[in-house]
Amino acid sequence: MGEFTAVMVSESSLQCDFSEHTRPPLALDFAYLKAILHIVTMPTTLVIGFDSAWSGNNSGAIVGVLKRGDGSCEPLGGPLSANFDQATTQINAWKKDHDLTATLILIDQPIIVENKSGQRDVENLVSSTVGKRYGGVQPANKGKVEMFGKDAPIWKFLDDHYACLDPTKFTQSQLAIWVIETYPVLTMIALNWLLADNHPNPRQTGRLPKYNPANRNFSPYDWKFVCEHAAKAFEQMGMQHLAEWIINNPLPEKRGERKKLQDRLDACLCLLVGLYLIEGRECLMIGNMESGYMVIPHGMQLHDELVARCEDTGRRHADWVRKLKF
Repeated sequence: MGEFTAVMVSESSLQCDFSEHTRPPLALDFAYLKAILHIVTMPTTLVIGFDSAWSGNNSGAIVGVLKRGDGSCEPLGGPLSANFDQATTQINAWKKDHDLTATLILIDQPIIVENKSGQRDVENLVSSTVGKRYGGVQPANKGKVEMFGKDAPIWKFLDDHYACLDPTKFTQSQLAIWVIETYPVLTMIALNWLLADNHPNPRQTGRLPKYNPANRNFSPYDWKFVCEHAAKAFEQMGMQHLAEWIINNPLPEKRGERKKLQDRLDACLCLLVGLYLIEGRECLMIGNMESGYMVIPHGMQLHDELVARCEDTGRRHADWVRKLKF
């Protein structure tokens, strides 16, 4: 995996050793003791998918499941629409209602942003792969004040949860919260959820589904395609409740309601990556802790494309594209 530098949840530093900088207040010590005793019997991880919608003015969606040490899962209902504050309230409620060890949150939002303008390195790295399939990568930088300025809601969200951002430090038996960045578009590429290119000069890479109802090129056929693949993936993982939720929710007529449903679907795609990790399946960590990263399921073709991209851009691929397995 190579060496990683951990920095504090604030924009300047993040620590994952859970020292006095990240330990919750003394009032929570009893909860710590209770959880430590629970570890002896069976560790339980709260796995969450959160499509945050990036800014505080918009709502995304959140979904969670309990993954127990014996491999069993307990559903926590279908995905819910939520902004940052509502997501925090829901996470705290889940934590209060269940005896947990670790909490693993996969979020579709940049969580390490150091550049003042332009793209992060990880976005530059993956943009070619996404572009080949007729997709685009939204750049993250501090110039987008509402999303990544010093008072942006993402930093408060991370601070409120004493979050560790380094996926290589994850320990299922440790009472802590990990927040890990993911990207549903890359997940679909990694898992080959792609359609044949129907352009006059088709690309062998295929194309990404046009399933975002906010875009003019939205396709109901592509929406159904993504839903069927997502439902099958959850069914294979024993998550029948989520498979049924995805298949049984018809596409609303109103565009605004369609977008809410897509946010919930994207939250499920984030959760899928969390389940890949917690089940010990091989994933990819693209980028680094200094300038930002993304974690997605491992896909051989995607891996090879990213390695080639590193070589084309003068990057040492071993430093930028790593296999990650809990």
